Amino acid sequence: MNVYEQAALLIKEANDVAAFTGAGISAESGIPTFRDPGGIWDQFDPEEFGTAQGIMSVMQRRPEVLREFLLNSVDTFQKAKINGAHRALAELEGMKKLFAVITQNIDNLHEDAGNVNVLEVHGNLFRSRCVSCNQRRSLNKDEFLNGARDVLEDRDNFSLQRVIEIMPRCSCGGLTRPDVVMFGEAVQRLEESYDAASRCDLMLVLGTSGAVYPAAALPHQAKQEGARLIEINPSENSYAGITDVYIKEPSGEAMPKVMDSLIKLMAH
Repeated sequence: MNVYEQAALLIKEANDVAAFTGAGISAESGIPTFRDPGGIWDQFDPEEFGTAQGIMSVMQRRPEVLREFLLNSVDTFQKAKINGAHRALAELEGMKKLFAVITQNIDNLHEDAGNVNVLEVHGNLFRSRCVSCNQRRSLNKDEFLNGARDVLEDRDNFSLQRVIEIMPRCSCGGLTRPDVVMFGEAVQRLEESYDAASRCDLMLVLGTSGAVYPAAALPHQAKQEGARLIEINPSENSYAGITDVYIKEPSGEAMPKVMDSLIKLMAH
């Protein structure tokens, strides 16, 4: 029995599957990781570009650098498309096998693929949050990115006011910001994520280095409550001590093979 068949068998035997996904699954869709060599924090200082205060400071001192950073980000998100791992997780939810995706990613790709119950511990770039009343509202991804591109490509009129205007006003009249967790801010939906990790009898761990806490503790929580673990990661097995099946391959390549094996198993 190969590793894909082993993983498929564990999924077939499970009743409540949860997935825990990290930057690796988004990297396969063309979104650079933050921490890996050559990633975003190799090119930009996280103290400047990872905090609201830092971004304001860069805007005042080096506006062209901020404009380039934001324009590159818009390019990246406009080009990003769901991959085989996203599709497989949506398929598993449709089969009533998977009940939750816990993700550290902010790109909305799980929702784009069709997953409904997505717990985003680091927020979602395509959701606004009011700085006055804290109200959240989903944004139309294409409209938001196209509007941002229009502002950022107008180099002659680039200003802090124009950057602020990229985000829509709240219904209360307040300014909004992207609903993403910046450095020093508390993660989101952590209690729900721990509940999901405690409830599942199988956790799929896809494309995460296991380095960013507190989210990185979730597979340990699942294992502690008796769940089995399947990890898919091309670089290393971050949870080697607790993994039941490890596939050393990109998630977008491995998950379709696991699904093919699962469908064959389910047919017998």
